[in-house]
Amino acid sequence: MPSHNIIISTQNYPPAAGGIQNYMHELASALHQLGHTVRVICDAPSADGQTEFDKNLAFPVERLGGPKVLRRYRKARLLQSQLAEVEHGILICDSWKSLELVNTDKLPHICCICIAHGMEFPAQLQPKKQQRITKTLSRAELLLANSEFTAQRATPYAPDLSRVHVLHPGVTQPIKPSANDLAAAKDWCGQNTPTLITVGRLEARKGQDKIIAALPKLLEEHPKLSYLIVGSGPIQDELTASAMALGVRDNVKFCGRVSDGERSALLQTADLFVMPCRAVGDSVEGFGIVYIEAAMLGLPSLAGHAGGAGDAVIDGHTGTLCDGESDKEIYLSIKKMLSNSEELKAMGRRAQHRAETELQWQQVATKLLNYATKKPLGV
Repeated sequence: MPSHNIIISTQNYPPAAGGIQNYMHELASALHQLGHTVRVICDAPSADGQTEFDKNLAFPVERLGGPKVLRRYRKARLLQSQLAEVEHGILICDSWKSLELVNTDKLPHICCICIAHGMEFPAQLQPKKQQRITKTLSRAELLLANSEFTAQRATPYAPDLSRVHVLHPGVTQPIKPSANDLAAAKDWCGQNTPTLITVGRLEARKGQDKIIAALPKLLEEHPKLSYLIVGSGPIQDELTASAMALGVRDNVKFCGRVSDGERSALLQTADLFVMPCRAVGDSVEGFGIVYIEAAMLGLPSLAGHAGGAGDAVIDGHTGTLCDGESDKEIYLSIKKMLSNSEELKAMGRRAQHRAETELQWQQVATKLLNYATKKPLGV
C-alpha cells in the first residue's frame, strides 16, 4: 500500500482520559507505524501533561486553545490550509462536529472520513439538528461506525447509505502486571471464588447495580463468590447502599480507579467479566471496547443487548448477551456461565483469539485505508 498524508482532526486526545481520546491516539499511532505521514490537530482545553505527552510522540500534534466557538473556526482554517498543501491526502475526523466547518468543496483531492461512535446521533430526530448533521456528513466520503448499532443510529442522518461502513475499534496489548500489581489484586480478591468483575465508569447504563441485585441468589450456589467493581462514578454511594441493604457488602469490592497494571492483574484473577449494559435515555454503549480488553486477557463477558455490545461480544461464542433491564435474565445468564467452568474457559480462549487476530489497531488502520482507497479488504 502506498504511503499517504493523513491529518487527524479531533476534539478529544490524550493525555485527557476517555474512550474517544484513546481511539484517536491509537489509530494515529497505528497509521504512523504502517509507514504513513500523520499529523494530529486537536482541541487543547487545559490538561496536565500535554507538553510531556507530545514530546514522546513520533508524529506532530498541534493543539488549539481558547474559547470553544473561536477554537472551532481557527481549527477549521488550519485544517483547510494544511490540507490544501497536500497533493493527495486523507482527513479523519473524530465526529461530524470536527468536519462541520471544513469546506471540502475546495479540497477535491482529499478523502474525508468521519468516525461514528453512537451517542453523537440523537435517537429522537430534531429537524434542525438532523439537517445540520446531514449537511456535514454530505462532505464525507466515508462514515465509519464502531458497530452495527451505531451504523443504524447514524442512518437517518446519512445522505448516502453506501458511504456507511462498520469499522470495529482496536485494542492495545494489555500492560503486564508487576509483582505489586498481582499482590494488590490478591488483596482485593482474597480467597473468594468465583470472581466477577466490571471495569468502567459507575453509571446506570453499565449495569453494576443489576449485578449486585443478582448476588443474593448467586451466593446460594457460590457462597464464596466475589464481585470486583473497578472505576468511579456518580452512583457509587447508591451501589454501596444497595450492597448493604441486600446483605452482600462483604462480597462486593469497590477497587476505585486503578493503574493499568493493576487492572490487568484484576482481570487475570477474575473468572467472568460482567457489564449488562442498558440504554438510559440517549446514553448507550456504542461498542464496548472494555469487553475486548477483558478478552485480551482470556476473559469471557456477559453483556447487554442494548447498543453495540453485540459486536463486541459474540453471543454463545465469546460470551453471553442478555436483557440488561431484566434482573432474572442477568441472574440466569451468570448462573449458566458459572455452572460449566470448562465452557467458560473455552469462551475466554475464543474471545482472546478473536481480539488478537481481528481487533489489533494495525488491522483496524489497514481496513480504514482499504475503505479510503476503495480497495478490497486484505489487498
